[in-house]
Amino acid sequence: MPRPVTDQRGSMKELNLRFFQSVATTGTLSAAAEELHVAVSAVSRQISNLESQLGLKLFERRPRGMSLTEAGEVLLAYALRNQLEVNEVLSKMRGIDALQQHRIRVACPDGLGWHFLPSVIGEFRSFHPGVKFDLQVVDSARASELVKEGAADIAITFSLAPMIGVEVVANHAGAICALMPSAHPLASRSQLSVTDLKGYPLALPLNGTTMRYLFDIACNVAGITVVPDFSCDSLGAIYAMVRKDNAMVTLCGAASVRDQADIDSMVLIPMSDAQLRQRSLQIQVMAGRRLPQIIQYFVHFLEEQLLRAEAPDVRDNSF
Repeated sequence: MPRPVTDQRGSMKELNLRFFQSVATTGTLSAAAEELHVAVSAVSRQISNLESQLGLKLFERRPRGMSLTEAGEVLLAYALRNQLEVNEVLSKMRGIDALQQHRIRVACPDGLGWHFLPSVIGEFRSFHPGVKFDLQVVDSARASELVKEGAADIAITFSLAPMIGVEVVANHAGAICALMPSAHPLASRSQLSVTDLKGYPLALPLNGTTMRYLFDIACNVAGITVVPDFSCDSLGAIYAMVRKDNAMVTLCGAASVRDQADIDSMVLIPMSDAQLRQRSLQIQVMAGRRLPQIIQYFVHFLEEQLLRAEAPDVRDNSF
């Protein structure tokens, strides 16, 4: 196990982590040297000095670069968290009203970035018009990584397993539903399984999403092969395709489309396959970070909207 830092060694307050952080994020001494505009030897010397100062090995030296040890991962998380908190303090010192001038960086997968999050952000800004947002649409795993790296304040993402370095502040069932026009032959059903979809035109995301991964497993367990008629990496395109074809069906989370589906008389029906209920819909932040007040407000607001969108009454049989 890594040795703890003793009183004789440098305290965290005394450490200069600029070189360490650059190597950790770029992955090589040469890339860090280029980023910092110094010689490679200077970067190497600073890293060696830091490891000596701490009495800990922070990097594994590999032929193709530098990879963090367990101790290095802990130190990087501290450095990123500290940098964010210092920036927040500087903003306050410069007289910026944190409740009115803050920029909130959010990361999410395409399904949530198409309609749900823009709607939530728009409503939040009606209460806090001075707050600005950066929304990055990436895959679920990358959204979590951006929070861990300090490149995003919040991730709202579908997760299949815990991730080190992020804190889950809200966790909801991310069950997958079938989406179809109200005129679809299956629209009156209270629930469906993947076997029910066989024989109907199907639109699905391309491989690489949690939904497609779980759908393929469910089909394998059911012993069937389903080839989609339309595949795309954009939920917006899939939604438009299904809306125009009364025989077509797709799969998605309720939160992703619920409000728009109500407007367009589309129907959401729960899927009964156990495999399609394994993922969770999470709001994630950097582990250990003290969030600015306005980000805390947005997290609470976002959770309220998720509770509404993921409510059990996924569909309405009254039509």
